[in-house]
Amino acid sequence: MGYVSLTVVTVVLCVLQLLLVSAIGHHPVGEGPKRHFEAKAEHFLVIGCDGFGGMFLENATSFLPHFAKFFANGATTTRMRDRNPSVSAPNWAAITTSMSIEESGVNSNSWTPADDNPGNDITGGGMPPISGAGKVPQAYWAAAKIQNPELKTAISISWDWINYLCDNNTCDDLFRGKEDDLAVAKAMAGFIHDHQPNVMFVHFDSIDDAGHSSYWGSEKYYNATKNVDGYIGLMLDALDAAGIADKTLVIVTADHGGWQSHHGDFSQSNMYIPGLFMGPGVRPKYEISSPTSNLDFAPTGLAAIGLKPGEFMRGRVLEEIFQ
Repeated sequence: MGYVSLTVVTVVLCVLQLLLVSAIGHHPVGEGPKRHFEAKAEHFLVIGCDGFGGMFLENATSFLPHFAKFFANGATTTRMRDRNPSVSAPNWAAITTSMSIEESGVNSNSWTPADDNPGNDITGGGMPPISGAGKVPQAYWAAAKIQNPELKTAISISWDWINYLCDNNTCDDLFRGKEDDLAVAKAMAGFIHDHQPNVMFVHFDSIDDAGHSSYWGSEKYYNATKNVDGYIGLMLDALDAAGIADKTLVIVTADHGGWQSHHGDFSQSNMYIPGLFMGPGVRPKYEISSPTSNLDFAPTGLAAIGLKPGEFMRGRVLEEIFQ
């Protein structure tokens, strides 16, 4: 009798589990959660501020008026987590591909596309990306193009390494600024004026340079943040002049912070980065308190314009930031 009762209980539990899965839905890896918000944007722009750690942005908005706009009008956190080691290439790869280091294969600043295909070298050849050996990790602009080839993409970068992620003609407009942040800002402003791209990425390098040449939190460092704040203003003005400001989700973040004159450590000053979101449907003055990481930028940006996360993306859509 006891055996029969145990069997009945087991069957009942299995049925309840099936009903629960059916009720909440099953979300395969790479597809992200079902969206509970209406996609209201037609464009999204990620602005990357190399080396601007989240802890160094806190209490600095009084002299950074364009950063301050995100806190007044958008959803923000200064405690988003990056990947370890807290160096540039693995983290810009994570931000743009939504893959961890183990999944993208990008484990250091010395990575090149040749490392995508280690072949038979099983001890020192690195790891191929989960998107396939010999293939560059798929960035969000490539994922967008796969879903809708008519979308326009624009990339303007100060650190030339990021160019490795622009493959197979996925970047319609590309400017390689060779560490000239002002030229990078002006180039993207021009792309916005001329083409109103749907999917955009900008990278500024001068804050990181200032940290290395002095120290994180120095006067030189914060002078560099003021300059980048001005470049962000150029981006916002360009969106407004092009008539797409109210249709664009703007995201501001960084790859890492730092301490003294270096970064790469597993510490709060290195690992916390800002996550700032402003645009149609985003909650104003909303402090993001849920756990989040730099894998979440790409899926959220794509979802905001009505697209699914890329096939290989591992982050989540930050549904909570939308009204």
